[in-house]
Order: sequence, then C-alpha cells, then structure tokens
Amino acid sequence: MWADNETDEDLLGFEIHANLVKSIVTDPTMLPVTVGLFGDWGGGKSSILKLLQRDLQPLDPDKPDVLVVYFDTWVFQGYEDAKAAILAVLLRELREHRAFKNKIFDEATELLGRVNWMKVAKAGLAAGASYLVANPLPFIATLRGKSPESKDESGKSAEKKEPSASGDDKWLRDAEETATDVKTFRRDFEVMLAKTGLKSLVVLIDDIDRCSPERVIENLEAIKLFLNVKGIAFVIAADRRIVENAIRVRYTDVLSSTNLDQEERSNLVTDYLEKLVQVPYTLPKLAPHEVRSYLSLLLLKKVVPGKFDALRIAYSNFIRENRYEPFDVRRHLALAGNDPHRDEVEEVFRVVETCCDPITEGLKGNPRQIKRFLNALWMRLQLARVAKLERLDRAILIKLMVLEYINEDRFREIYDWHRKSEDGSAAPLETVEDPQKVGTLADTLKPWQDAQVARWLKAAPLLAHVDLRDYFWLSRSSLDHTFAGVQLVSQAVRRCIEALLSGDLAGRKSGVSLHGALDPRERQQVASAIGKVALRDPEKPEALQALFELASAGNSEATDVLARVLTQSDPDRINLRLAQALGALKSASGNESVERLIKVRTEVIARKGKFGIAVARATR
Repeated sequence: MWADNETDEDLLGFEIHANLVKSIVTDPTMLPVTVGLFGDWGGGKSSILKLLQRDLQPLDPDKPDVLVVYFDTWVFQGYEDAKAAILAVLLRELREHRAFKNKIFDEATELLGRVNWMKVAKAGLAAGASYLVANPLPFIATLRGKSPESKDESGKSAEKKEPSASGDDKWLRDAEETATDVKTFRRDFEVMLAKTGLKSLVVLIDDIDRCSPERVIENLEAIKLFLNVKGIAFVIAADRRIVENAIRVRYTDVLSSTNLDQEERSNLVTDYLEKLVQVPYTLPKLAPHEVRSYLSLLLLKKVVPGKFDALRIAYSNFIRENRYEPFDVRRHLALAGNDPHRDEVEEVFRVVETCCDPITEGLKGNPRQIKRFLNALWMRLQLARVAKLERLDRAILIKLMVLEYINEDRFREIYDWHRKSEDGSAAPLETVEDPQKVGTLADTLKPWQDAQVARWLKAAPLLAHVDLRDYFWLSRSSLDHTFAGVQLVSQAVRRCIEALLSGDLAGRKSGVSLHGALDPRERQQVASAIGKVALRDPEKPEALQALFELASAGNSEATDVLARVLTQSDPDRINLRLAQALGALKSASGNESVERLIKVRTEVIARKGKFGIAVARATR
C-alpha cells in the first residue's frame, strides 16, 4: 500500500517547480512577494511545499539566512479569528527561534500582545484593506454592511433607514484609523524582522482551500495587510477555483447589488485576487511519460527497496536533462538472472503497460488519484489471489476500475446490466461500444456519448461479451459503500456540493458558479452525489432544486441524474416545490438538457401521484 501523504521524496520530477519558487522567494529584489501555487486537488502542491521546506533549511541553524515557517490553515479553521492565528504563529516562531530570541524577544512579545487588538478591530479591517491593497471590493462590501439592508445580531433584517451622511463619514474615519493601525503594526513588524538579519522569511501556507470562504479571505487579508513587508515571502498552495469562489461568497452582497455585468464582476474578483497574489504559478498535469515513470517508481519501491534509492537518483538526474522523454526504468534496473525479485519486477512492468494509458486518460495524471488507484488495484489483486480467481484478466479489471473512477453512474449501469444477464455479460455494451451506432442511441443510452466515457469505450479490451461476475465480485465493497474507500472528491467538488445543498439562494448561486469551473469528471461527481441525496430523501427540496438549476443551465450530467430521480422515486414523496418550475419549462432550441427535461416531464405526468398531478397542473 502507498501512503496518501505529502512527501519531500520527489518521484514526480517536481524539483523543477520547487526550484523555480525557491529562486523567487530567496531573491531580495523580489521581496516582499506572495506566490500562488495553484493546482488541482491531489496535484502535488503540498509535496512541493515539503520540498521547499527541506531545501531551504539552513546549513547552520544558529546563523540562518533564510527561515521557513510552515502554516497549515486547516488546523486553525475553528479559531475565532484566522488573521490573529497566522500572526500569532509567525511571531511565536520568530520569538522562540534559538538564533533570534535574544535579539527580538521583547519586540515579538509586544507585537503578540497587539494581535489581540485584531479581535476587537474587525469592523474596520475590510474597509482598511481597500486603502492598503488599492482594491475597491472590500471597501464597497464594508459600506454595504452598514447599508439599510444589513442585519442585526439576531439575524433579522434591520429596520431600513435613509443613509446618514454623518454616519458614513464616521465609518470612513474608522476605516482610515484602522488602516493607520495596520500600517503601524506592519512598520514595527518590519523593524523587528530586520533585527534578525534574515535575508528572507519564507512562510508556506497549506490547505487554505479546505477552509470556509470567510477563513480563506481572512488568511489572505492577514498576509497582505499585516505581513507584506521587506524580506518576507509567502507561498500559498491552493485550488484557484476555490479561492476565487471564496471571494465571490464573501462579497456576494456587494457583487449582486452593483450595476456590473457578469464579466465585470468576474474581473473584479480576479483583480482582487491579483492584488493579494503577485506571482501565480499553476502546476501542470503529468504527461503520459511522467505517469509511466511515476507508476514504475511507486511499484518498484515496494518490490526492490534495496535498489530504490539508486533508481530514484538516476531518475532525478535523467529528468534534469531529458524532460520530454520517457525514463527507461529497465536500463537502470539491471537484475541478475537469478535475482529473487526478477519475476516481481517483470510483473511490475506488465502492470504499468496495462494501466498507464487508461490511468493517464481517466485520472488526468493526478498523483493522489494514481496512488489511490494503485492501492485499490493492489487490494483487489490480493483478494483475487486469496479467492483463487486464477482466470482474472488484469486488463479488464483495470479498465473497469478506471470507469469506476471517472464515471460512477456508468459503472453502476454496467453492474446492473450484468446482474440481469444469465452469463454475467453486459449485453447493452455491444451497442454503445459500436461506433457505427453512436448516432442512433436511445435516450437512455445517450449518457454513454460523454466524450470521456466514449474514449473509455474505445480502449482495449472491449467488454460486451466478457463474463464480468468475478470483476464485480471484487468491486462489491465499492458498490455497497459508494466508493468510500476508493474514490475521494476534490475540495472544489466538496465545496460545490455543500453550496448547492445549502438551502439558500446565495449558496446555490455560489455552487452554480463554482460548478462552471469544474472539469467534466468533477461535474459528474457533483451530479451523482446530489442525486444520491435526492433519491434517499425526495421530500426535501434542496437536492432536487440544485439538480434542476444545473440542468436548466445546460449541464447534461445533472439532467441525467434528475431524470433518474424523478422517474425512480415514489411520485407521492417527491417535494412539490419543483413541480411549478418543471411545469413552466419551455422548449429551448439548442439546449438539449431542457429538451430532455421536457420529455421527462411527460413521463412524470404519466406516472401521476401527487407530484405528477402537480406538474400536470403547472404545465397547463
């Protein structure tokens, strides 16, 4: 098994990315600077932070030129004030470092005491931010918070009043005073930092995209407002989509209340992020030859641990000169004919040849997903050996597992087909695997035209006439527990699902916005997860409403899932709130999702029940 943790052992060739960031954060002419290390969930961001932490350690701890502080924002997610948390951690790290405590102990202690001011100065911080980062969004949002539509402490709408010029003037004065206090803190922090003699203080910020939108913004503003001083560098590892969505959520009121069109609002969000992050760097996905090398190294580390360090060093040296060529593992792993590991090594090469292409295509070269895939594959191969499934074809198992990852609904559909056959095959696969029949598929088979699924269908081996009973027997734990131990979803997918199911309009809008930034596989995961909620409890409106809004916007995955929910659920249990919207649908040329829902509406009405009757009434 392979641990699913960040590591400073580079099997991905990510040293080049770490070195690039290192060159920025240790260049005095670049400081202060905030680097945004952006990438997908599981793409290797945290591992690059670990490489940086390792490579920036001073040779002499008593005379460091560079100090690295690692800050896991998720650990402090529950703290009342995220800004205060990051300031306190950094100040304590400096105060207690053995090289500096005699130089700056008193100053650091005094600044720590002033951090408490943060907890009582929140009111003016957002407005103060606008002065310091030259961006209007927080300032407008702060004024909005004092507008007639603000809410009182009980959460109820406050009584509407006419704006007060004098009140607004006072609010502006408060904002100016807050900005002055922040500048004073920043000046004193810079003076203290200079006393340490450090050329660079590098702060690595991890897991910020796991936090709530409010905490995301608080951490970013703390970095920019209080700590943006000479000699300091921040490296923020995050999914950019989540950070941008956090900005939209945090300032949703002001964005929705301005007279800006959608493009202008999007530009405002981008502008705000660019004020906070000066150097954005997006990690590229692994190329096919990099996936091949990564798979080989992961597997061989288990098989020949005594030879692994030499192999890893050879790989590291190779990719410095040959970034576009595959690493010839066989040439660097010469085994004697009588080596006891020879058969296991050959087995590794066979596995890599079998699964490299489908993994690259299906998992998009995501390192975390690759590890999870190998763990699941290893478990099933072990189970097959114990169960003496000697005729198991590894290529078939791997192909089915790839589908299990990229499209859970299609995987379950094959499972349902095979259960209904006498010989364990999935007969409808013969139709969807035939490229000549693609244009004539029935509506129930249209989901198989999805581009990613279509490529999966074409990959060898074809499965239409294969007895799949043994393969699904190995997968039964996944089928029973909805892939809990095999497939994890990204933070962006989780955030999108939570927002769509939040039950309020702003949340759904945020979810729809984030949904648009997801890739096709992630959108399918969102639709599938919300569909499970709707099937389990159709009386509640949140899941049905979320699916309907996504489907109405043209999302085919949500349309398929909603169609299944409405035609499979008890028509007397489906929440009636959706009936009016479904009945009001009008034919929309070019919107296949809406046309599909109109067909589903006919089926729903034919089924009658309370929901069918309500839809029929709304249609008239």
